[in-house]
Amino acid sequence: MEYGEEPPIKRTRRRFLMLPDDLVLNCLARVSRLHYPTLSLVSKKFPSLLASTELYQTRILLGLTESCLYACLRLRTDSELLHWFILCHRPHSSKNVLVPISSPSFTSPSLPGVVVVGPDIYAIGGGSKNKNASIYATGSKTYNALSSVMIMNSRSHTWHEAPSMRVGRVFPSACTLDGRIYVTGGCDNLDTMNWMEIFDTKTQTWEFLQIPSEEICKGSEYLSVSYQGTVYVKSDEKDVTYKMHKGKWREADICMNNGWSLSSSSSYCVVENVFYRYCEGEIRWYDLKNRARTILKGLGRLPSLPTSHANVKLADHGGKMAISWEEYVFVDREKKIWCAEIAIEKHQNGEIWGTLEWFDNVFISKTPNGYVGLVHALTATVW
Repeated sequence: MEYGEEPPIKRTRRRFLMLPDDLVLNCLARVSRLHYPTLSLVSKKFPSLLASTELYQTRILLGLTESCLYACLRLRTDSELLHWFILCHRPHSSKNVLVPISSPSFTSPSLPGVVVVGPDIYAIGGGSKNKNASIYATGSKTYNALSSVMIMNSRSHTWHEAPSMRVGRVFPSACTLDGRIYVTGGCDNLDTMNWMEIFDTKTQTWEFLQIPSEEICKGSEYLSVSYQGTVYVKSDEKDVTYKMHKGKWREADICMNNGWSLSSSSSYCVVENVFYRYCEGEIRWYDLKNRARTILKGLGRLPSLPTSHANVKLADHGGKMAISWEEYVFVDREKKIWCAEIAIEKHQNGEIWGTLEWFDNVFISKTPNGYVGLVHALTATVW
């Protein structure tokens, strides 16, 4: 290259941007969103192009959807704020990394319920510190319950408020079914009226779901999941799992009830209508036909996972399974976040096998004591 001559990479970039806008958008629409952080560095024009409505509409016209993994972390420097990240490719590398995105500005020391409906991520309820609480108070009594709901559009990574719940809930459990969000528990003095409320994402309205028995709504902490075309709810206080059937609640079988608990509340997911749970270093799936829990085979290449349920998160990742976990490195006094992707294969003999596709160290915390908390990990389907 002669002195004063434009570098080839700059010349190529300039020529690309000189193409007609519809052709530029057509090219960018075919690039995975995993590469967007790198593409945004190409030129000053690219960040606005990548966030544009026109690019979104082009991806819809081309029928291009993909599953994007999001993680919510709590950092020690401002422990009451939740920080959101998206999994992307590292620049000039095949490895993956968590890239920070916008986060809601409100603080919530207690964790909100989080669910995904299409491209939208909902953060529901939570609680602020109750300064007047007794020093002996525990659970929801130490917080002022919040009824607020925030939505993040995973295309633009912008947050906005949604209609608030009718009841404030500190530790709510939430799941989705047919475009409706079912929110359970999270407050004291529950009764047959306020035990559960439902949000219709199309009409943006809340309604209570009445239940016939006060026995079901004892306690304030629950788990819930959408599975087999209905909603399952587990009561921590009663150690019983209920499932909704034709508008009524009935007890689920004991194997299903024993398969999950609040100690592993974030360590389960449903992939292709199969319920998976992480427990003591193993991932097991619920064999509905035989009413048994079976180890997911084929994961010999997966690194050893923490024995603590709280440090491992499972998520449906577009028909595959995403596993996220924490690792504390004592020598370096740092906390690492790892992610792995597992392909699921169902065999004719009824067995289910997993195949490790990749695993990467996606985040390193250099804060004092290496503190970082993996709060949520979930996947949104994005055009």
